[in-house]
Amino acid sequence: MSNQSKIMLLSLILFTMAGCSMSRAVNKTLSPPVDTKWVNIKVKNPSQYTKPFPLEVRYISYECKKKRISGFDGSVITEPSYNVIGIPMQQESGDIWKAKVAMTGGGSCKWTLSAVNLGIEYIDATHLGKDLVPGTAVGVSLAFDNDASRNGQYTATEGDLNLSPKYYPYIRERKIAEKIKSLSLLGKENFLLYRVSKFNSVYFYPEVDEMKVIRYIEPAKKIDDVYSKIIYPDGSIAPERTLFPDFGKVDKMKIN
Repeated sequence: MSNQSKIMLLSLILFTMAGCSMSRAVNKTLSPPVDTKWVNIKVKNPSQYTKPFPLEVRYISYECKKKRISGFDGSVITEPSYNVIGIPMQQESGDIWKAKVAMTGGGSCKWTLSAVNLGIEYIDATHLGKDLVPGTAVGVSLAFDNDASRNGQYTATEGDLNLSPKYYPYIRERKIAEKIKSLSLLGKENFLLYRVSKFNSVYFYPEVDEMKVIRYIEPAKKIDDVYSKIIYPDGSIAPERTLFPDFGKVDKMKIN
């Protein structure tokens, strides 16, 4: 699992832990009822150098609420409990990988599905440079309730999803804090955010175009008025102090 995937999974686990817990341990055993609905997920692996990462799944319980003391003013806060699990994807045939997730997790805490992250990441980077290591992942974040979508950045949608986003290789050469060259994927968004309803399936069929490679190169050391460079596939360089590549520019770029 990539660093970004690990960060996202860790954030799902830790984001409720600001403050001191006052509650007993919650029973996180899942026991989906026989009549539960299932979310069917299919991912097409676009390259021999990439692979779908395990699903990052979060269940929520309003039956087993937790209490904690606020780290800000010392007040007692009552909130739902969360249960984060990983579900490996299984290769079905060829490049298609699949998994399914129970909408109702059941158990004594009556767990219900709140959020799912899915996507792909590089597992081998050396075909684009012998010193490269796999970097961050890309994909889709699905919110099934208002709790998961409360940051307001999710697009509301009804029905099944068929997604085919395009990505380009993004090489980052870091030299200041640490010396590392990583290969990630650059998309219009790293993770597409959807608040889903009346939903049964998601088909994620990404496209990776390795004919267009973007590079981010840090200077050898920190010097005033010397900045990192973003080099586009046609050799052009982004304006100084640009923090992120322009996906639209790359997407429209013609490479001979």
